Amino acid sequence: MADKPSRRAASAVPIAAHGEPVYAVRSGASYRRVRARDVGNGLFVIREPVRDVRISDISVAGGYRVIENTAAPDLESAGIVGLHVRGARARDLERSFARIRYDSRDGVIEDVSATGMLTTGATDLPVGIGFADTAHDFRIERCSMRGFQWKRRDRQYWNGDGFSTERGNARFLFRQCAAWDNSDGGFDLKSTETMLDDCISGRNARNFRLWSSIRATRLSSVDPLKIGGIGDTNHFSIMAAKGADEPLVITIEHLVVKSDRGWPIFDVHNGPARIIIGSHDIQVPPGTPLVRPRGGGSVPGGVTFKGDPPKL
Repeated sequence: MADKPSRRAASAVPIAAHGEPVYAVRSGASYRRVRARDVGNGLFVIREPVRDVRISDISVAGGYRVIENTAAPDLESAGIVGLHVRGARARDLERSFARIRYDSRDGVIEDVSATGMLTTGATDLPVGIGFADTAHDFRIERCSMRGFQWKRRDRQYWNGDGFSTERGNARFLFRQCAAWDNSDGGFDLKSTETMLDDCISGRNARNFRLWSSIRATRLSSVDPLKIGGIGDTNHFSIMAAKGADEPLVITIEHLVVKSDRGWPIFDVHNGPARIIIGSHDIQVPPGTPLVRPRGGGSVPGGVTFKGDPPKL
């Protein structure tokens, strides 16, 4: 079933999508009070360059992906400028809530809660909200991504993230966001100029997986959990670069770490990292490693605490 896109508010009538796209997004459109189930690869499909789109008060029960951003075959790009998503609830998603690509920019995604499921498709890597290509200048506030899991063989890597950004993405703000129960990273971030403001991540294999320098106000990491596969389990995976002249820099004003198991707090991979912590509330078992080097990773001079360091 496919409804004709309109600049008017969308109907509040429930929609049974049956695996087919419903809205082909158009510039200036406002889609409100949409109820859907069993959606395919996009309840809202961005297939051409558009701007100033509002999506609000959305409820989705089951399906593949809610917002899909893939250019039509005759177009090279389908970037979106000024996307504003506010107020959405989605459950039992196989792949993701949203994928945003191309040179999309100046967007806001707020008050969104989505849950995934344990998927087994060979290429269906799940992620709650994912950005790619050169998307930049997005603000993500009060969003929660839970249970995006990819089951593979025991000796394979089980991906599945709550939030992800890729190299080429820039200037992202995550404010009061949460990631729970994902099979890889809660926050898996490669973007530059990234800010995390009062975010929490819990029961993911790697609660925070950080590939570029970031700044954070308050970050909370709770009970990392290995769901399956061969990946590491820790509170923070710091993915530094081999042979880098300058270290990757992680600055956290207030760090909260809580776990009843001794998973490492910082796994540092491949190259040098500088980790600067202001105040902290760390409640972990005695002997928990503060830093575990992996594959040539290091923290020259150790982790810097502005106050007294934790007693581990």
